[in-house]
Amino acid sequence: MPAIPMLFSNKFNVLLLWKCLCLLVVLVGCNPPGEPVKCSTKDSNCTVTNSYGMFPDRAICRAGNVAYPTSEQELVSIVSAATKSKRKMKVVTHFSHSIPKLVCPDGQDGLLVSTKNLNRVLKTDTDAMTMTVESGVTLRQLINEAAKAGLALPYAPYWWGLTIGGLLGTGAHGSSLWGKGSSVHDYVVEMRIVSPAKAEDGYAKVWELNERDKDLDAAKVSLGVLGVISQVTFKLQPLFKRSITYVRKDDTDLGDEAVTFGKLHEFADIFWYPSQRKAIYRIDDRVPINVSGNGVYNFTPFRSTLSLVLALVRSSEETQESSGDAEGKCLNAKLVTSTLQSSAYGLTNNGAIFTGYPVIGFHNRLQSSGTCLDSLEDSLITACPWDPRIKGEFFHQTTFSISLSVVKSFIQDVQKLVSMDPKITMWARTLQWDPHALR
Repeated sequence: MPAIPMLFSNKFNVLLLWKCLCLLVVLVGCNPPGEPVKCSTKDSNCTVTNSYGMFPDRAICRAGNVAYPTSEQELVSIVSAATKSKRKMKVVTHFSHSIPKLVCPDGQDGLLVSTKNLNRVLKTDTDAMTMTVESGVTLRQLINEAAKAGLALPYAPYWWGLTIGGLLGTGAHGSSLWGKGSSVHDYVVEMRIVSPAKAEDGYAKVWELNERDKDLDAAKVSLGVLGVISQVTFKLQPLFKRSITYVRKDDTDLGDEAVTFGKLHEFADIFWYPSQRKAIYRIDDRVPINVSGNGVYNFTPFRSTLSLVLALVRSSEETQESSGDAEGKCLNAKLVTSTLQSSAYGLTNNGAIFTGYPVIGFHNRLQSSGTCLDSLEDSLITACPWDPRIKGEFFHQTTFSISLSVVKSFIQDVQKLVSMDPKITMWARTLQWDPHALR
């Protein structure tokens, strides 16, 4: 299950070293993320964690078995057998990017149902502009397959290492206040869910819900409690182009500008650096399909990174934390923001270099990224920065929602805190504002 995009999220300090080492990173490639489920014997006596390795040893998530269905028919059989045996079941995804322990079953008596092999695009209807996929299909697969058919999912999280089932179950979203909003589940028109059932129904039942069913909205964001999502059908749009420009401004009038900016641009986004009193506005809108440009978004924190660099940065962070070095943290934060700005946040005009704004390109090449998943089966020379198998980045994500009606007051309150103590550690890191999260 995915990790949901956060109202506030720490940026990786490793960025301050990436710029100098980016050529090395490109040359050596990346090791694939580890499997979230590990078993002492074949598919038995298992443990499960998330991609961050955040479930500590004293609270290991254990399961008696794991099952890997490859079709809905196999999924029904697995759910039926487990229901008949009165076993607790939990769903685990390919990359397991959920922060909380939603995936933990009932110890050795529990069963994990993995959607790793439910990874097929089943049907694309270009006339109806719909696509049906199995729940283990990744966001990256969906984006790419839709583009091949000349279609697009209008809004999506920036990280493409998510499965469709996990993404929907946790309400993941992109950034927009336009139309229905940027929640991916708002573009689902049909779902199939396999749930436990009574004995007379064979202990498992397939629920098929479409737009005519009042229960579809509830099933879209279910946290996995209704059953295992088997198939999902999306209503897509014709493929289009976007134009992106980042503008750096003082945050003096951010309280007045935030909501207005979110409504003015379809894919509006703001990076806010309170301790630096700066805000980065992303001016991001659709443009006609015939406008020249072949831009690509490869967000820097989602690229593969040298493991040695990650270890050095982690050690530096631990030293600063133990010594209470607030000024050192502020300095790192400034280096991070300057590196992001000089690298155009991972944007390139042609897939190779950045030559200037605006960056114009097809939607599927600009909406999401995650190249640290492009990997070689080698030693851990490079990895995703949060890979728990190395001494890398570790962070705790929290989030809360703020009504648009009070967002100005919230921003002003934060600015007052900063003015009371400009070096306060808690504001030395980056805060990311997502207009959708403030609705």
